[in-house]
Amino acid sequence: MTRHVLLPHAGLSKGIGYYLSGMEEVRSQLIDAVKVIPDESIGKPAFLGAHSIGGLVLHIGEAEWFWMQMVVGGRDLSDEVKNSVYWDVLDDVDRVARNNHSTEFCLREIDNIRNQTREVLFSLNDSDLDTIIPYERGGTIREHSLRWILHHLIDHEAQHKGQILMLKRMMG
Repeated sequence: MTRHVLLPHAGLSKGIGYYLSGMEEVRSQLIDAVKVIPDESIGKPAFLGAHSIGGLVLHIGEAEWFWMQMVVGGRDLSDEVKNSVYWDVLDDVDRVARNNHSTEFCLREIDNIRNQTREVLFSLNDSDLDTIIPYERGGTIREHSLRWILHHLIDHEAQHKGQILMLKRMMG
């Protein structure tokens, strides 16, 4: 018999701890799927018009950085982040291959972003989960709760993990 349980991440309030544990579970699955991809394949699209697996991995990091650092953390988009390997990575399909980013490099980048996310989450508690966080994007004010944002990050990564698994199968 095998047993699967999800426990709240240690050191966090229970609700936020459960969200981070969910994020970590999906991340572990993503890492297991990606870590075996050879460096020479990580930046190559499986077919014309597809994104590379490395690009999708970095995009997962980009989305997490946006939501956790800019929306939740209130940080501005600096030139340093605009010039990072992950920012707008899906707009530049060849970036991972052109820059010879390795599989390990792509996974390390999203790990660094996750460490920043943990720092933000350790500064919050369950009373923050339903706080409405406004931000402006494209001239429109948008509002989301922290609970929604954390759920969205789990869902976003899980969807791209499925996409990556499909691309991996197509690549043989």
